[in-house]
Amino acid sequence: MPGGIKKALTAIGAAAIVLAVFGLLGRLLAPTSIRARLEASRNCRLCDLSGADLRGADLAGADLIGAILKAADLTGAVLRQADLTNADVRYAIFKDADLRGATWVNGQPCGPDSIGRCLTPATAALIASRQLPGGNLKAATLASLDLGGAFLKGADLARADLSRSRLAGADLTRANLTRAVARYADFEKSLMREVDGTAADLTGSDLSAAYLRNALMVNAVLTDAVLEKADLRQAVLHGARLGGARLVGADLSGVSLKMADLARADFSGANLDGVNLIGAAIDGAVFTDAYLVGAIWVNGKRCAAGSIGRCVQ
Repeated sequence: MPGGIKKALTAIGAAAIVLAVFGLLGRLLAPTSIRARLEASRNCRLCDLSGADLRGADLAGADLIGAILKAADLTGAVLRQADLTNADVRYAIFKDADLRGATWVNGQPCGPDSIGRCLTPATAALIASRQLPGGNLKAATLASLDLGGAFLKGADLARADLSRSRLAGADLTRANLTRAVARYADFEKSLMREVDGTAADLTGSDLSAAYLRNALMVNAVLTDAVLEKADLRQAVLHGARLGGARLVGADLSGVSLKMADLARADFSGANLDGVNLIGAAIDGAVFTDAYLVGAIWVNGKRCAAGSIGRCVQ
C-alpha cells in the first residue's frame, strides 16, 4: 500500500476514534434532569436535592436515606415505600404527595392516610389526642394544625414543621425544638421553660406571654416575632436574630443576647436587668422606659444606676 494512502487511512482511523470517544463522553455528560435520573435509579442516598423541583415525580421505593431535601418541591410526588430516614426535609413541600408506606425521617412508618404529610403513629396520636409527652416527633409535618393546649412536655420536635400551627397554651416544657421550623406559629401563653430551640426558625411567630425561662435559643430566628410580656429570664439567645421583634413589657433579666441581631426590635418597658448585649446589633432598636440597670451594654460596659430607657455608663 502506498505510504500516502496508509497515512490517510491512519488519520481517518484516529479521527474516527476521537469522534467516538467524544460522542461517548457527550452522551455521558449530556444534561439529564434530576427528576429523570431519580426516577430511573430510585437511589439518592446522602445526595443534595436542595430546592429541587420534583413535582409529580415517581419516587416510589426510592432510597433517600440522609438526602438533603431542604426547600425541595415534592408536590404530588409519589413516595410510597420510599426511605427518608435521616433526610433533611426542612422547608420542603409535600402538598398532595403520596407518602403511604414510606419510612419517615425519624425511622417511623408513614400510615395509610399519609397524603400531603407523613402520618407516623406518633403524629397521628398527637393530632387525635393533642398529647404526646416525650414523644418522637422528629421532623414531623405538623404545619397548619390546631394544637392549642397540647401536652408536649419533653417531646422531640427537632426539625419538625410547625409553621402557621396554633399551639397557644401548649405545654412544651423541656421539648426539643432544635432546627424546627415554626414560622408564623401561635405560641401565645405557652409553657416553654428550658425548651431547646437552637437554630429554630420562629419568624413572625406569636410568643406573647409565653414562659421561656431558661430556654436555649442559640442562633434562633425570631425576626418580626411578637414576645410582648414574655418571660425570658435566664434564657440564652447567643447570635439569635430578633430584628423587628416586639418585646414590649417582656422580662429579659439575666438573658444573654451576645452577638444577637436586635435591629429595630422594640424593648419598650422591658426588664433588661443583667442582660448581656456584648456585640449585639441594636441599630434602630427601641428602649423606651426599658429597665437597663446592671445590663452589660454592646461595648462591654455595665449600665449604671438610672439606666431607664438608655444605658448610663
